[in-house]
Amino acid sequence: MPHGRAGAPGQGVHAHELALLTEELDHAHGSAGFVRLSGEPWVGKTRLALRLARAAAHRGWAVACGRAARDGTGRPFHALVDALDDQLAAADPAVLERLGPARLRVLAQVFPALGGSVPHGSVPHGPPEADVHAVARALRAVLEELAGRRGLLLVLDDAHRAGWEVAEFAEHLLRHPPDAPVLTVLVHRGSGPGAGRLASLAHPDGAVRHIPLRPLAREAAAALLPEGLAPLHRELVLRDAEGVPGLLRALSDGEPHDAAGVPHSSLELACGPSPLAPSAPALDLGALSPLARLAADAAAAAGDPFTVETVAHTAPLPLGLALRAVDELHSEGILVPDPRAGWSRFRRPAARALVHQAAGAAQRRAARERALAAPDAGGDTGGAVLALLETAGPPTAAQAALLESYARTTVFTQPARAERAARRAADRPGAPPGPHLLRCQALVLCGRPAQALTEYARLWPRREAAPPPATTERTERTDRTDRTDTAVWTEAAVWRARALRLLGARPQARRVLRAVSAGDRAAVPAAQAELAALLLESGRPARGAALGAARRAVRCAPQSDVAAYSHALALLAAAHAAQGAREAALEAAGEAGPLLSGLGPEEAAPVVEAWRWLGEAVADGDARRARQFFRHGFDLALHHGQGHLLGPFALGLARACLHSGEPAAAARHASFAAAEFDRLTAYDSAATARDLLEFIGRGPERNPENDFGIPLSTREREIAMLIGPGLTNKQIAARMNISIKTVETHLGRIFKKLGVRSRAEVVFRLSIPAAGFPPPDEECGPAARRPATVRSPAPGGHPPGSG
Repeated sequence: MPHGRAGAPGQGVHAHELALLTEELDHAHGSAGFVRLSGEPWVGKTRLALRLARAAAHRGWAVACGRAARDGTGRPFHALVDALDDQLAAADPAVLERLGPARLRVLAQVFPALGGSVPHGSVPHGPPEADVHAVARALRAVLEELAGRRGLLLVLDDAHRAGWEVAEFAEHLLRHPPDAPVLTVLVHRGSGPGAGRLASLAHPDGAVRHIPLRPLAREAAAALLPEGLAPLHRELVLRDAEGVPGLLRALSDGEPHDAAGVPHSSLELACGPSPLAPSAPALDLGALSPLARLAADAAAAAGDPFTVETVAHTAPLPLGLALRAVDELHSEGILVPDPRAGWSRFRRPAARALVHQAAGAAQRRAARERALAAPDAGGDTGGAVLALLETAGPPTAAQAALLESYARTTVFTQPARAERAARRAADRPGAPPGPHLLRCQALVLCGRPAQALTEYARLWPRREAAPPPATTERTERTDRTDRTDTAVWTEAAVWRARALRLLGARPQARRVLRAVSAGDRAAVPAAQAELAALLLESGRPARGAALGAARRAVRCAPQSDVAAYSHALALLAAAHAAQGAREAALEAAGEAGPLLSGLGPEEAAPVVEAWRWLGEAVADGDARRARQFFRHGFDLALHHGQGHLLGPFALGLARACLHSGEPAAAARHASFAAAEFDRLTAYDSAATARDLLEFIGRGPERNPENDFGIPLSTREREIAMLIGPGLTNKQIAARMNISIKTVETHLGRIFKKLGVRSRAEVVFRLSIPAAGFPPPDEECGPAARRPATVRSPAPGGHPPGSG
C-alpha cells in the first residue's frame, strides 16, 4: 500500500468494507438493498461512503447523497431533501407527470424544488404538517423513478442525527421495498439514542446489512502515515491515534510538542496541559452544535474523568444546558461513560488533547481555573498540581511539597510531566536535594540521560559535604531522617549509574555502584539489579559477575514485591543465557514471565526493562517468543513515556525479527533504535544499531544459506559474517551481547555444517569480505569509537562518574 495522507481516499483504507458495499451494489440490481454503515467519530465513515458513491457513478448508477442538519434544527426530512431536492429540480417533466398530482402535492410540503411544479391551486398557502406515511409512499415512488433501469444509490449521512421521520421512512422502505434497483445506505454513529433507533431496524429476511467500521490495524494505519516523520513521532502517532484515520491525520500533521523529542505518556493525553504540538490541526467538530462544542472545550479543560456539574461550571453554562450538551456529545460518540457512576470521559484521549490544544492559551487557562473551582474538583490534588505547572513564580512550601509528591507518584507513568513538577518544586529557594534528585530520575526515564548527569554532577558534592551530627547522642527522629536521606541518595546512585550505562560509560557506572555500601545495596534491590544489568551489557566476559549480581538481586528482593522480584528473576534468566546455560535460563524466565504478566500497567511501570531481559534470555533459541517479549516491553515503555528504554527494546526487536527471517521488519526496528540512541546521545549503541542495519542491508546475496545451500541458522550466519573482519570470539561475544561459550558452540556447529577446520576456511567458503565490522573495544564493545568517559559541562570539570 503506498504512503499517503491519513484517511485520503484511494489509499485502500477500509478496503474490505468497501468491497462489501460494492457487493451490495451488485445485489441491488436484483432487488432493492438496505445497509447500515456505523462507527465512531473520525473513523472514516463519510470518506468510505463517498468512495462508494464514486464507484457507483463509475458504474453508471444515479447517486444521491445527503446528510442530516448538523445543528439539529433542520426541517423535516432534511437529510432526504439534501439528497433529492436537486434531483427533483432537474427531473424530466415526464417523471413528474408519472408521479401524479397527488404525490406531488404531498412532496411539495417537503421539497422546495417542487413548490412551483404542482398545478396551480393544488397546494394551500402555508404548507401544513407533513403526513409522514404519505411522504414515505411518495418518496418510494420518487426513488423508483430516479433509479429507472440503471440504479440509484441513496446515501444518508449522520442519520443518527436525523429526526424520527427519517427512521419511519427507513422502516417503510424495509416493509415496502422499491420495485427498482435502489441501494439505501444509512451512515451513523455506533452509539447514542439515534444510533439505537437505527440499530433496531430489522427485517425477517435479513434485508438490512450492518457493516461496522472499526479502527485500522497497526499495519494499515502505519501505511497511511506520510513519509518523513521522525521515528519516535511516528510511533507516538500510531499509539495515540489508535487506528482512527481522522486522528492519524491530525496527529501526523503536527510536530512533537517537546523540542527535545521526549515521548509523552498516554496518561498525559487524558488530563492537564496537552502534550501535543500547537501546530496540530483541529479535529473536525463541525457536526456539533455550538452548545456541544462549548461543552467539549470545557470537558477538555477539566480533563478525564469529569461530571456534568464540572462542565457546567467550566463552560460556564446552566446545568440544564450542560446536560443537553453532554448528552449530544455522548450521542455523537465523542464521550463515553466512565466506570464511576455519573462521570464521563473522552472516548479517545488524543481527541481530548486535540480539542484542548485547539483553544487559545488564555481561554485554556481561564477554563482550567474554572474547572478547578468546580464543586467536584475541590479535592482534586492532581488538578491542583496541573494548575501549578501552568503558573509562574516560585511555589510556596506547601505547593512545593505537593509538586514533589505528585512527581514521585507519577515518575514512572508520566516521567516528562513528573520532571516538570519536580523542577517546579526545586525552584523554591533553599529546596532540599530531594526534588532535584527526583527530577534527575525523571530526566533519565524520559530519555535525557546527558542532562541528568549534568544535574547529578552539580548535586553530588552536597552529599559529600553533608555535615556530621553535632553530638554523639542521636534521637530516634535523627536516625529516621538519616535513614531517609541515605535511601534517597542510594536511589539517586542507582539512577545515576543507569544514566551512565545508557551512555555507554560502563566503568564510571560501576564506580558509582561500588560507592554504594553493601548495606545499602541489600536494602535497595534495585542497586543489585542495576549492577547485574550493567554487567550483562558490558563487553568483558564477566562469566560469574553478572550471574552473581543477578542472584544477589533475587535474594534481596522481597517476594512480596512482585515487580522487583520478577525483575530480578528476569535478570537471572538473562545472566544464565549469557553463560550458555539454556535450561537454567528458561527455568528462570518461566518463573518471571507469569509474574510480570500478572502485573497491571502501572504496577509494571518501575520494572519495564524486565521484559528486555526476558527477551534476551530466550533470544538464542526462540526468536518468536523473544520478539513477543521485546514488543510487549516496547509498547509498555511507549505507553508510560519511558524514552530511555525504546532504543534497547527496538534493537532487541530488530535482532529477533532478523532471526525469524523478517529482514524488512528488522531493518525498520534497527533504524528506529539508531535514531533513539542518537537522541539519547548514546553513540556507542547507535553504532551497534547501524552495524546491524548495515548487516541487514547486505541482502540475500550475502546470505550463505541462499548462496550455497548451506543450512546455517540465522544466528550462525550472523556469527559467520563477523569472522571476516578478524574479530576474536571475545569480540564477537561483545558485539552480539552473548557469552564466549555460546560463540564457541555456534562456531563448532558452523565448522561441522561447512566441513571446515579453521576460521580462515569459513571466510573462504562463504566469501565473506575481510573488512566490514571494525573490531570493538575489549571492554565496552563499540564504545571504542567514542570515548566511554562522559564528562559533565559543570563548572570545575567535575566528571559525573567520579562520585
